[in-house]
Amino acid sequence: MNEKFDIEIQSELKDVAIIDYGIIEGNSTIVFIKAGQDGSLYGYKNKYIRMAKRINKKYGCSVICSSNPFDGTNPLDNAFDIINDYAKRFDDYKVYYLGFSNGALIGAWFGTQYNKIERMCLVNGPLMYNWHKTKESVLNCNCERINFVYGEMDQSARYLPLLNDITNEKIKLFTVYEDHHFSFNDEDFQTLPDNYLFYDFNK
Repeated sequence: MNEKFDIEIQSELKDVAIIDYGIIEGNSTIVFIKAGQDGSLYGYKNKYIRMAKRINKKYGCSVICSSNPFDGTNPLDNAFDIINDYAKRFDDYKVYYLGFSNGALIGAWFGTQYNKIERMCLVNGPLMYNWHKTKESVLNCNCERINFVYGEMDQSARYLPLLNDITNEKIKLFTVYEDHHFSFNDEDFQTLPDNYLFYDFNK
């Protein structure tokens, strides 16, 4: 494997799982990438580290990628232990959250509890599981913006009217011509941060 993170960490989650973290060092804007269920910090064909390197090169920000051995327990307290330890080098910091599939569901259910998360991009999160929990959480979130992104061929596409009912000036829904894994065009996947985290939505 040619691509490597600057820092790699293993952290135990409440005696039930080991979570792997990879860090690309940068500035005080921290992009946190949460993989899908049982996904690794590198991702299929290194898709996460390639995204992390691209984000760092283009925006100068720090990027922390996380594996996802999700068992129903909130893993983001563990993640913020890693984030806060890394962020000691800064006077202050902010987090942009990017979650895929089950990682998007984790963001919707738990990420809304953390004031340091300013923006969220939740990609192809399953809408058929505990919709009321997702709805209540995102509607009560104080972050700047939540963007839901779905492939038109994703399994959850049939449930998108649920999201239409809660969209507002802060919560937005976007669809792209992709499947669950963004198999059609890797560029669609790699530019998700540009289009749904860093884009100036006020211009």
